[in-house]
Amino acid sequence: MMRNTCKRLLCAAAALAMLTGCGGTKTALVPQDAVASLQSQLAFTDEMTEKDKDGACTFYDVDAALVADAAALVGSGATAESLSVWQAADADAAKQIVDALETFQTGWIDGYSDYKPEEVPKLESAVLEQRGDTVVFCVTADNDGAADAVKQLLDR
Repeated sequence: MMRNTCKRLLCAAAALAMLTGCGGTKTALVPQDAVASLQSQLAFTDEMTEKDKDGACTFYDVDAALVADAAALVGSGATAESLSVWQAADADAAKQIVDALETFQTGWIDGYSDYKPEEVPKLESAVLEQRGDTVVFCVTADNDGAADAVKQLLDR
């Protein structure tokens, strides 16, 4: 009888472990991995430079206290292209990062309006998505394609 009880407990534990694996529990995105994945899928016309968390916070003027981790690719300035993935401290911090990125976007639209007006449509159609504590901001030559790639990344 004890042997059957042990077998049942082991079977139940194994089933629970399998269900937990299938239960839709998402693993947190690693910003560096997410940027690399998106870079391989997206069209950039500019030479892109990698930025770590500190570099991304400085470039986009995001308060580093809001950010658990981040990674970015930024263009040379000849285009408005950039890509960043942010892991915020929490969902409230993520909202503040979104606000900072919207401010960045508006400032760049103003700046590029005089400098290179052909870049403004890229900025106006930029991808900015938040899911929980993750934020993705993307300005590419193909923002429609970028929107699809970002959605797939965040839906994993």
